[in-house]
This record gives sequence, structure tokens and C-alpha cells, in this order.
Amino acid sequence: MIAESVGSSSFAPLEPLIMQLVVRRDLLDEEGWGVGPLMAQTAHATAAVLHETGDRTETKEYLHNLRHMRKVVMQTPSLVTMEKLAALLSKADPPVPFHLWIEQPENTATCIALAPNRKEKVIKKALDKSSCRLWR
Repeated sequence: MIAESVGSSSFAPLEPLIMQLVVRRDLLDEEGWGVGPLMAQTAHATAAVLHETGDRTETKEYLHNLRHMRKVVMQTPSLVTMEKLAALLSKADPPVPFHLWIEQPENTATCIALAPNRKEKVIKKALDKSSCRLWR
């Protein structure tokens, strides 16, 4: 486990890096999208956020250790809750890097991929306020 110095002689363990992928559940349950197309949306959003944040220390560290990559797929009920999540992440201080994938030609927001992070409290709070839960 990676450690960070907390004083001159002690170390505190850091949370492992993780990516949260948040998919609109209503696309499956109400709009008739299949699981395969929804998986493609997570792949698109993941590739986009990794490309956009490639210069961040956390992204470099995440990509350096391919065998220990961690991702969690979550669901949010609707477009409204997805937009709420995007707004909360953008308004955080500092803003949380993410990519909101807009599928074309439908012009539909489908997935948010958060850049690799250590599950900071602001992220946990934003996910909770946006009704995000593990995909089931």
C-alpha cells in the first residue's frame, strides 16, 4: 500500500485509486437501451476522462499499475440526477475532474466517469446527493 508522510517519522496509508462510473439506470429500465450499449457508454466516458486528465499525478499513477486498477460501476436514476452530480462535481473546491459522455446522434447524456481519485469526502457526498448506488 502507498503511504504518505504525516510528520517526520510516521506514515498514514492512502486510499487506493479508484474510478467511479455512473450510468443512468432509466436508460435500461425505461428507455429500452440494452446492457451492451450501456457498457459501451462506460468505455467511452472512461477513455475520455483518462485522456483529458492524463497529466494529473493520480491518472499517471492509476495507469502505471494496470493489474491493480479499480473501478466501480454505479447507477443514478435519471438525467436530472446525472446533471445534479455533474453540477456538484463542478462546484466542488477544487472541482472534481470528470467526463460526462453525451451519446450521438441521440445527444443523450449517458455516463459520468470520474478521474482516478482516492474517494475524497466531497466525491462521496456528491454521489450520495445524486442518488448514486452500486449498479445492480
